[in-house]
Amino acid sequence: MKLLINTIIISTSLFAASVFSSPLKELNKVGEGEMQYLFWTLYTAELYRDANFQDENQSQALRIVYEKSISKDALIEATAQQWEHLNYSQEDIDRWIEPLESLWPNVEPGDALTLKTDETGVSQFYFGDQSLGKIQDPEFGDAFLSIWLSQNTTEPELRKQLLGLAK
Repeated sequence: MKLLINTIIISTSLFAASVFSSPLKELNKVGEGEMQYLFWTLYTAELYRDANFQDENQSQALRIVYEKSISKDALIEATAQQWEHLNYSQEDIDRWIEPLESLWPNVEPGDALTLKTDETGVSQFYFGDQSLGKIQDPEFGDAFLSIWLSQNTTEPELRKQLLGLAK
């Protein structure tokens, strides 16, 4: 019986530690949606922001949970294509892609990548709840989030869902 109680206490402690280390712990979910291609769901996305969010200079996070296996190279290529669509300069795209090549992993179904930005302009990526690293470029976070949140996004319905505007 004592072993069972100790196991429960340890399990509860580990669960509590993982909850409290979440990059989303101080943010509120704004909206969520699915990215689909033909008949397949590629991923689900969730947008989180400070409770009193008023502008992009406050903390926010985008969490993507993948439904398909996607290589790091394919993720990076898709990101670059989206930035090209949004008319970012090739110089900026090259500058932003470089750290992603060393930070991002290949993803499998159920894996989650999260970008959290803060009020200082620092962007931090997480794989699950484990930090992958930070990008200090103050323009990166807004550019990355613009892939989903810009009025010129290639996925306007997903944008509406993330911003809580979809009915």
